Amino acid sequence: MLVGEVERMTRITVRRVLNIAAIAVVIALVFSLLGWAMMPQWSTRPYSDHIAVSSPDPAIAPAHADIPHEGRYRTRETKLSIEVDDGVTLPAILREPIDAPGSRPACLFIHGSGTSGAEDFGDIANAMASAGIVTLVPAKRNDNYTVLHRDYQRFAREYSSSLDVLRSTAGVDPAKTGIYAESEGTWISTILASKRQDIAFAVLTSAPVFKGREQMAMAVSAYMHEAGAPAPVVKDTAKLMSLNYAPFDLAYADFDADHYLRSLTMPLLVNYGAYDTAMPIEQGAQRIIDAARSAGNENVTVRYFVGNHQMRAGKGLFTLNLPLAQGYTQALENWVNGIAAGARADGWATPQIAGVHPHQQFAAPQQTKSGIIGSLGVLAGIMIAGPVLMLVAVILGVAMDIVDWLRMRGALGRRVPGRNMPAGWNQPYRRAAGTHVDDDGNRHRRRNAIVVDGNRLYTLRDRRAMHANPALAWRVMPRSVAGPIAGLGVAIMVITVLLCGYMGAVGAAAVYVMPHPQLFGIGWRVLQALTVVLVLLFAVVAERLWRHRADIMGARRAAGIIMVWQRSLHAPHWRSGVYSACSCGARSVSVEPPRPRQEC
Repeated sequence: MLVGEVERMTRITVRRVLNIAAIAVVIALVFSLLGWAMMPQWSTRPYSDHIAVSSPDPAIAPAHADIPHEGRYRTRETKLSIEVDDGVTLPAILREPIDAPGSRPACLFIHGSGTSGAEDFGDIANAMASAGIVTLVPAKRNDNYTVLHRDYQRFAREYSSSLDVLRSTAGVDPAKTGIYAESEGTWISTILASKRQDIAFAVLTSAPVFKGREQMAMAVSAYMHEAGAPAPVVKDTAKLMSLNYAPFDLAYADFDADHYLRSLTMPLLVNYGAYDTAMPIEQGAQRIIDAARSAGNENVTVRYFVGNHQMRAGKGLFTLNLPLAQGYTQALENWVNGIAAGARADGWATPQIAGVHPHQQFAAPQQTKSGIIGSLGVLAGIMIAGPVLMLVAVILGVAMDIVDWLRMRGALGRRVPGRNMPAGWNQPYRRAAGTHVDDDGNRHRRRNAIVVDGNRLYTLRDRRAMHANPALAWRVMPRSVAGPIAGLGVAIMVITVLLCGYMGAVGAAAVYVMPHPQLFGIGWRVLQALTVVLVLLFAVVAERLWRHRADIMGARRAAGIIMVWQRSLHAPHWRSGVYSACSCGARSVSVEPPRPRQEC
């Protein structure tokens, strides 16, 4: 008798384990397929089409011109106020070479996202003035300029006003007046060039070149790789750039840089720092050369310096008072003065592409089409809906358990009404001690059960089934759905919090240039393992609910359905059976490269 009972229990256990395994496989496959469909099907790839550098020396010299060099003249500063749109005035600083003969070339400075004051670019502007070049640095208007919103068209109009002021300055040759633009400012400079045909030259430093999304995808990939993040994290985080940010007013992510590249018809000097991981330092230079050539402009000079994004010496972006990269201002001055002297594409004694050898890690993608989920607003809604639905499910489950308990407490000691009841049904309920094993292998304590006619056992939560259909009274309902739902919900939230914390740590490591590849690799494997455990937990709960599906009614059934639904809302995180970083990565990746004074 005992042996038979053991064999029966073993068969029941094996059957349940196989059912749970099958459910887990189905869950993993379904969520993985959903995650695959919701994720964009593009990726950032390593950059391989490296640019050919003709000389390690970044110096620039015209072939047939005698030009003044840095330090030739003493300089004078004059503070100005420049009126722009709506009667707004912006401060500006004009720097001029003292006693420089004749009409001089001039250069207007255009800020990137990390600078805005008239005092910025002081060392560069003063050095250029000492070489005989008049410089003007206007402040950038910061109202309505936020992390989310930037009006590049308005900036172009305002810098156009400053350009008019510079061209009309005494001692300035309007035909030799150009612009210096840095980083985000190079986007503004291309808009300005498309509206004006009187720009004599353009210096483009740390230029993003590509569309906002394409540039940001490349930058994010470089940052994550630099931090030591695993390849899946690098790959999927970049794909956040596919999302539509319109619900958050992040319109400048869709700035169409391609449209304005055709305006680069003037002589160009393109500068990049070899340590700049935020910009397409090789791909961008090649694209500018190609765009200028298609517009009939062959006079493009490219230089690479030992510097960071801001052309400061060294890799440290948080180090204050870093000097400019060696030879940077001298190259600027010689090139501008060479252009002013009439140097054409073949009029240089130095090569077109020179400087320290660059190495771009990732290519900016040429398309960033989204998956099924195309909006950041939709993704945010899904992330919020999951916990809310889980909470609703838990509340429903707990409420139903309490109601059932109260009703059963009231039913004890009463007779069960009804006709055609089996013998013993009309006997009072009474408690009994000990344990009982039902046909499904579930062990019940008799203190949580009632006995009818001394020989039948029913759990306290069988009242509904007994009243509805006494012939099904042998079925044992699950003791509760609140517990499994709450437990699964807690597991989901714990893993989600851990994932977001992990992505935050990776983001901080990228910002502070503190790579931890081994630590992040271990953390990613732990997240994968926890996700597998979550799948198994979900399968166990699903198997239990399915096994007792006939006895689960009303709010219990609703709670179970809601639980399944809210878990399915997290399908975008699934990829090949493990969590992807596509959701919480948004918290560690800014819409600009997450470094001070850097921009996309």
